[in-house]
Amino acid sequence: MSSRFTRSLLVLGLALPALAATPSPAPPSSRAKDPLAPGAVSGNPAERAFAALAADYLRGFFAFEPSFATTSGLHRYDSLLEDRSRAAIDGETARTRRVLAGLKRIDAGGLSDSTRIDYDLFSRQVEGHLFDLTEIRRWENDPSTYNYAGGIFSLVARSFAPPEARLRSVIARLRQVPRLLESGKQNIKNPPALFAQFAGEDFEGSIEFLEREVPVAFTAVKDSALLKAYEEAKSAAEAATRDYIKWMREDLTPRAQGSYVLGEERYRKKLHYDEMVDLPLDTLLEVGERELDRLEARYAAAAKRVNPNVGLDELIESMRRDHPSADSLIPYATSLLEDIRSFCITSKFIDVPSEVRCIVRPTPSFAAERSFASLDAPGPFEKRASEAYYNITLPNRTWDSARVEQHLQGYSRWTLPSVSIHESYPGHYVHFLYAKRAPSLVRRTMGCGSFAEGWGLYVEQALVDHGYKKDDPRIEFGMLRWALVRACRFQVGIRVHTRGMTMDEAIALFMQHAHMEEANAEREAYRAAFDPTYIVYTLGALQIRKLRDDVARAEGPGFDLARFHARILSQGALPVALLRRILLRDSGPTL
Repeated sequence: MSSRFTRSLLVLGLALPALAATPSPAPPSSRAKDPLAPGAVSGNPAERAFAALAADYLRGFFAFEPSFATTSGLHRYDSLLEDRSRAAIDGETARTRRVLAGLKRIDAGGLSDSTRIDYDLFSRQVEGHLFDLTEIRRWENDPSTYNYAGGIFSLVARSFAPPEARLRSVIARLRQVPRLLESGKQNIKNPPALFAQFAGEDFEGSIEFLEREVPVAFTAVKDSALLKAYEEAKSAAEAATRDYIKWMREDLTPRAQGSYVLGEERYRKKLHYDEMVDLPLDTLLEVGERELDRLEARYAAAAKRVNPNVGLDELIESMRRDHPSADSLIPYATSLLEDIRSFCITSKFIDVPSEVRCIVRPTPSFAAERSFASLDAPGPFEKRASEAYYNITLPNRTWDSARVEQHLQGYSRWTLPSVSIHESYPGHYVHFLYAKRAPSLVRRTMGCGSFAEGWGLYVEQALVDHGYKKDDPRIEFGMLRWALVRACRFQVGIRVHTRGMTMDEAIALFMQHAHMEEANAEREAYRAAFDPTYIVYTLGALQIRKLRDDVARAEGPGFDLARFHARILSQGALPVALLRRILLRDSGPTL
C-alpha cells in the first residue's frame, strides 16, 4: 500500500506496508483460527456476500503485504519479505480488480445501515489501492519503495514470540533482500531526483539499523549457530544494499528527471478515495486560508499574553532556545505523559481505557530522516505484545553543533506538550486503545488519514481550550505554532501538486507563516513530494470540530464531551462523512 494506508491506519498500530509475495495456504488448523475469517453474519444474502468478500480481500491483501501483516499482529507471514517483481504487482492489480467486480455484484441497497457504512468504506479503500498501483505507481518511481527495514523492524519492535523465533524470521527476510533490491533495479524507471536523493539516505539508515539496533534486540539469544546465520544473512543483505545505493547514486540519480507533482486530476482522486472528500480544490484552499488567518491572529494574541513587552520574533527566539538537551529529550518527554494523561481523565475530556502506558524512545535510525515524532502501537490482531512507543527523533551523530541546535529547537519546552498530546494522550495512543473496539473487521483494518491525523491535531487545540496548562500561556503559544505548521501543510500540499508551487516557495511559506527554522521548514516542504495529501491534519481537525459542534447542537444540554470522543474513536478511523451518518443520520457537509 501507499502512504494512504500508512497514515490512515497509524492509530490502529499499522506501519509502513509494502508489496509482497503470496504464501502457501495455511494448514486447516491455522485456517480454523484465522482472525480474518468472517464471523457469524445474520441477515440477507447481501450481508453474507459482503462479509465473505471483505474477509477474502483482506486475507489476500495481508498475504501480499507480509511486513504489514506482522505489524498488524498476523504472524503467519513473518518469514516472508515483499515480492515487488512486476509479476507480483500485476497479480495484485488483477486481484484487486476482481474484488471490485465482485463488490458491484452485491446489492448494496439490501445491507443494514451499519454494514452499508462498512461497504462504503471498503469500496473506497479498495478503489484507492488500485489507484495507487496503477496511477500513483510508487513501485516504479520511488526507489525507497524497496527499503526492507520496516519488515525487519516489525520483527524487532515487539516480543510477540521468543527472541529465537523472531530472529529466525529476521534471517529469513534478510536472505530475500537481494531479490527485493534486484526488483527495484528492474522496476524503477525515471524517478524524481528528490526521491533518488532521499532513498540513498534511507538505505544508509537501514544498514545502520542492521548493524546497531537489531543485535541489541536479540542479546538474549545464546544459540551460536543462529547468531552466525544472522551475521551471514546480514552481510549478504548489506552487500546488496550497498550495491543498490551505488546503483542509485551512479546510475539512477544522474538520469532522474521524473516529477513528483500529481496534478489536479490525480490529487482530486486521492482525496476522493482516501478521505471521502470531493470539494473543489479552490474551495479547500479558501477553507485552509481562513484557518491559517484565524491561527495567525490567535498566535499574535497568545504572544502578547506570554510577554507583551517583546516582539513576536524575539519571543519565538526565546521559545526556540528553551529546549532539552539531546541527552535529556527522551526523559523530558516521558515526564510529560503522566501529567497529560491525568488531566484527560480528571477534566472529563476523555476516559483512558487502559493502564498500559506509552513508552518514549528514539526514532529508529532507518525512519529518522523523514520523521519528527510518531506513534508505533500494536496492530489490531496482536495478542501477546502490548508495547506502544512514542518515537522522538534525536539529532544525527554526524551533524555539527549548529545543525544539532537547529534540530533541537523543534522540541521546545513550549511545543513538546502539544507534540506529546498528539502522539500519546489523548491523541494517537488513546485512539489506538478505543479503535480496538471497532464493531467490524472492516473498521478494525481500514480507515482514513483525515480522521487519524485530524484527531491528533484536533486534541492539541481542544485540550488547551479545555483548560490544560491554562495558567501557562507558553503552552498555548507552542500549540498554535504547531497548528500553523499543519495549516501551512494544507496550503503546500495542494499548491505543490496542483498550482505549480516550487520547493523554494514552499520552504519560504513554512518559514514565514509557521516561523520554522530553515532545516525543519525544508523537511516539511520536501515531505509534500512524498506525502501529497498531508493536508489531512488540518482537514480532519476542522471536520471533527464541526462534527462535535453539530452533535452538541443536536443533543443540547445532554451533550457529553467525553462520551462524544469515545463514540467517534470506537468506530476506528472512519471518514467524518461516514461518522455524520452514524451520529447525526445525515450526509451534510463536513466542512
